[in-house]
Amino acid sequence: MFKNRKLYIWVFLIIIIVVVLIFKPKDEGSSYSEYFSAINKELKTNGFGKPVVLLDLDRLDENLSTLSKNIPPPLHYRIVVKSLPSLDLLRYITKSTNTRRLMVFHSGDLVMLLRDPEFSSFDILLGKPMPVRALEEIYQKSKKDRFQKIHWLVDTETRLNQYLEFAKSKNIKLNIVLEVDIGLHRGGFTYPTLTTQSISKIQDHPNHLEFGGFMGYEPHVASVPNLLGDKTEAIEKEIKSSLKKYEGFVSDAKKSFPSLFNKELLMNGGGSKTYRFYQKNQQVVNDVSVGSALVMPTDFDVITLKEHKPAFYIAAPVLKRLDGTTIPFLESISFLFPIWNPNLQVTYFIYGGAYLAKKESPQGLFDNSLYGASTNQGILNGSLATALQPDDYVFFRPTQSEKVMAEMGEVVLLRKEKIIGTWKCFIN
Repeated sequence: MFKNRKLYIWVFLIIIIVVVLIFKPKDEGSSYSEYFSAINKELKTNGFGKPVVLLDLDRLDENLSTLSKNIPPPLHYRIVVKSLPSLDLLRYITKSTNTRRLMVFHSGDLVMLLRDPEFSSFDILLGKPMPVRALEEIYQKSKKDRFQKIHWLVDTETRLNQYLEFAKSKNIKLNIVLEVDIGLHRGGFTYPTLTTQSISKIQDHPNHLEFGGFMGYEPHVASVPNLLGDKTEAIEKEIKSSLKKYEGFVSDAKKSFPSLFNKELLMNGGGSKTYRFYQKNQQVVNDVSVGSALVMPTDFDVITLKEHKPAFYIAAPVLKRLDGTTIPFLESISFLFPIWNPNLQVTYFIYGGAYLAKKESPQGLFDNSLYGASTNQGILNGSLATALQPDDYVFFRPTQSEKVMAEMGEVVLLRKEKIIGTWKCFIN
């Protein structure tokens, strides 16, 4: 009886030990990589002592080279302005890619570009349909001749009628590009036959409307379900399906209105996640839009962009370093937290916080859910292996580029992990 009891105790202890070994959190921490260690030293020596957006120009150059390789002539490259919200950055990209084509999504950005001596002469396509009231504001703030050169995106016949009445009221001509649904189902004309009446109306009002072409967007193909088989092949198959739908719109319009195709029309498509599939085996799209792929926020970590490198980060200084993790109202048991979870061995308070970003370096830092998020002094936990001290920096990779850059107001430029200057960003 005693031997059985002793055996049960040993079995119970072994089970407890196994459960602890299985469920006890592992140490996820590590120190900076060589790349971020060098940038951290540079920021501590020559930085600004505040959260900043960093733009690595060497990596940007590599991404630009990859982009140019994958958009060969006769394809035209169009820069997505909202994803790269800095006039200096846009100038850098236009010179590198030798393009004078922009896609604009915000009325304020459009007005600013139309007032700029350089960009006012660029070929500008709206990336989304604008309320007619937005046209009124843009018209009032820009020159008439430049306003009439913009490609305005139209998604319904109702909007076309609004634009026509606006053009008549101002005695101007609007260049109209029709948005067509090629699989995303985010609006636009859904069938080729539905565009016939709109194109006919454009043709019937040559003093106020001009047909500029089509725009079809297909980012959904990068998320095609693929449990078995090659993901890239699945995406290519969906691209072909989308292009077949696109071709249906073009061929139907060409058959019904052949005179409109006596000049090269704008056939815009693509996006960061799909742009490289347009370089061969298609005769429909002649204008490809790309923005985020040049800086690579985390939302664009997809197989189709595996050649691209992350080129921008948020760097936030560490303000305070505390041993352990002490939670208000739980002080008496807070000593247990790092015993159970080594990733609670250290608490860091950083300058700023709640960024639209994922923690990049050092590895193993995470938000303290009991404290909650703070945009003033963010709190992060980590193990001793993260090895940060006050004035060191925590590096984040933004999930998107436009909002992060606009909120920070400027980007700090790096060459060979050294600061070489700053560029101003658009302010929303």
